Amino acid sequence: MTLSGDAKGGGSASARRGPARRPVDKVRLILSVAGIFVVLGVALLQRAVPDLLLGPIVFAAGVVMAAVPAFVAVERLIRGEARLVTNGVLAALVAYLAAVGINLYVLGPGPAVVRRALAQTHGSGGDTSPLHLYIATVVAFVTVVGFADRYLLRNATWGGLLVTALAALVGNTATLPGILLTFLLGRLVAFAVRWLRGTTDPSPTDAEVAAALAETDLPPVSSRRIANARDGTRRYEAVTGAGERFTVTVLDRDRITAGLAYRLYQRLRLRGPAQSQGLVSLQHLVEQRTLLALAVQHSGIRTPRLAAVRKLNADAVLLAYDDVPGRTLDRLAPEELTDELLAAVWRVADALHHHQISHRRMSADAFIAGDDGTVWLTRLEAGGVATAALQHRLDDAELLVTLGLLTSPERAVRTARTVLGDATLGAVLPLLRPAGFSLATRSRMRRNKGVLEEVGKEILAFQPEAPPAKAVVYERLRPRTILSALGGSVAVYFLIGQFAKQPIGEVFRGISWPWALLALAGAAVTYLAAAMNLAGFVPQRLLYVRLLLAQLAASFVTLVTPAAVGGIAVNTRFLQKAGVASGLAVTCMAASQIAMFGAFVLLVMLFGSLSGSSTGSQLPPSSVIVTVLLALALIAVVVATVPRLRKFTLDRVKPYFSDVGPRMLELARDPVRLSFGIGGAFLLPLAGSLALWASVLAFEDEKQVQFATVAVVFLIGKTAGSLVPTPGGLGAVEAVLSGGLAAATGISGSTAFSAVILFRLVTFWLPIVPGWIATTWLQKREAL
Repeated sequence: MTLSGDAKGGGSASARRGPARRPVDKVRLILSVAGIFVVLGVALLQRAVPDLLLGPIVFAAGVVMAAVPAFVAVERLIRGEARLVTNGVLAALVAYLAAVGINLYVLGPGPAVVRRALAQTHGSGGDTSPLHLYIATVVAFVTVVGFADRYLLRNATWGGLLVTALAALVGNTATLPGILLTFLLGRLVAFAVRWLRGTTDPSPTDAEVAAALAETDLPPVSSRRIANARDGTRRYEAVTGAGERFTVTVLDRDRITAGLAYRLYQRLRLRGPAQSQGLVSLQHLVEQRTLLALAVQHSGIRTPRLAAVRKLNADAVLLAYDDVPGRTLDRLAPEELTDELLAAVWRVADALHHHQISHRRMSADAFIAGDDGTVWLTRLEAGGVATAALQHRLDDAELLVTLGLLTSPERAVRTARTVLGDATLGAVLPLLRPAGFSLATRSRMRRNKGVLEEVGKEILAFQPEAPPAKAVVYERLRPRTILSALGGSVAVYFLIGQFAKQPIGEVFRGISWPWALLALAGAAVTYLAAAMNLAGFVPQRLLYVRLLLAQLAASFVTLVTPAAVGGIAVNTRFLQKAGVASGLAVTCMAASQIAMFGAFVLLVMLFGSLSGSSTGSQLPPSSVIVTVLLALALIAVVVATVPRLRKFTLDRVKPYFSDVGPRMLELARDPVRLSFGIGGAFLLPLAGSLALWASVLAFEDEKQVQFATVAVVFLIGKTAGSLVPTPGGLGAVEAVLSGGLAAATGISGSTAFSAVILFRLVTFWLPIVPGWIATTWLQKREAL
């Protein structure tokens, strides 16, 4: 039956549909407004009468934290788990005594730096306790005793602990490090007691499993445990009086916890559609498997029938499936893996996706080749129903690799092509990345390297004229993103700490404006030097005004990219737009970077040997040179001795610098142009050093601060800070330069911080507006 629109309407119902007001949006709007008023009311009330606000909250949280553990303990005793309660009380006692001892030590003979970090000074001049005794005691007890399947009690207890911790922070009776250490201490003591004393095994016994099966509609004649369950789950074989055979799987909380680390990693690493399974509870896991089994079976796909589901106790559930006579694909001999069998596997996967069901565990044991030649789908653990096309293509990508590992990449792609078609294979190509595969497949890939790349080549071999597939980003966090986040967090922590000690109004107090203007002039010269450096290594003539504007645009791009990346990308793009061939543009950039690296090493050695003593401190020249050389040598040794790092470095560096040698020889015939480029390579760090030196003199007029010493700090500190993958090295550069100036020149920390902030103002923040104007101007003229 088909539905058509009204003939007078001139179109379908979807074409006439206008904007709709969703009731859920209205509810969310009301809740958002109510939330704003609640937060404002709480803030005003707390400011007016903080004790009136915090008192009832802390009292209610304390009641929950006392009543719930007591109730859980009584319930455990009624169940006959006296040993568990005893261990919980012992853990609570040890945690309490440990917290008391740590508090006495920190507030007594302990190091002053630890006391300042963990203790809060109150109005009367004394210090509060570093660790919260009540929280440590309750955390240790509930960690050992647990809550079984009483999620409400669990959430109430941990919510009470969190409220108590927040109240302590708001009331200035505890510090954040102290609260975190309190929680960790309670957990540490609890796990130590459980490990030393041991605990009762909550897993059901074999007899309990047999008794539970006898209560179902499938009373078994006999059952035995399968000792070789490879995935760690407890499995049994059961036989009924009618001769029917079943495979019984027992899910318990220990099994869920065992895979928690990997699921958490995948949850953080991958975006929503690419995630295979969330951080589910035991009940949710059972419901998910039941739904998948019924959905796949209803779709007409051969899968072991779910015959029974039975709850064994609060921590374990039983699932019984029909036994399918056959073997998984990884147990078949190579000659048994025929093209017909592979095509049958692909037809099962295609039928699964046709019904919008994903599997997300397309490993070698996900399919069973029956004794009658049929293919069965199993391992329905992590998929879902009504799923997105991205999840289906991820299934196809993993199955391609799985079959490529079992047979060959050529056969895997060829058989997939007969079922899926070229269009689907083209959509799979950008998803051939290990991050989206199951742990079992990734483990097999590590033992058989190169299969992933070969599968991709085979797909391209069938579509040599096809345009490059659009990249699909399904990773939430990449290693570079994680490093950027960590670097940014450290940088923000440093900046906040510095501005807390030295308010923004005091940073520029007493500044000498002539020296500040000299710092600004030095910063401006760096753009001229960068343009000189690049122009000297490009064979054709460039419009110098546009080249100079490109350096300003590169400074603007560093707002969103690491300092060492944005400039190279912008200049390479500028050269390509200026008519320089792509390969030559990369070669010219590589040559300019080599010249700058050589200038960096020579200037460090020169200024390191020239830097003399300063009032109060000095930077030993020999230490600087030795440190730099040792660091470079250590990195080179590590890269050269570790095969993976050596191959990784060569694969990425060799194409980049393959044509640099011929290019340098060609430039040797034009000494004027080469001198221009090398002069810019030396002028760039010298101008930056001048800007930092002038920034120091703008605040320090009592000490004779040497230019050579400041230049060494700039060269090493700017380079080291820029390695942190934050936009423009933000935070890291400030931290390294401030510490380096204070240690090398003997000036105070506050003066060094003020000088670095001025330096970053003239070299990073002020060029933002001109950089944006330059970027816009170049883009409008298609020069960038």
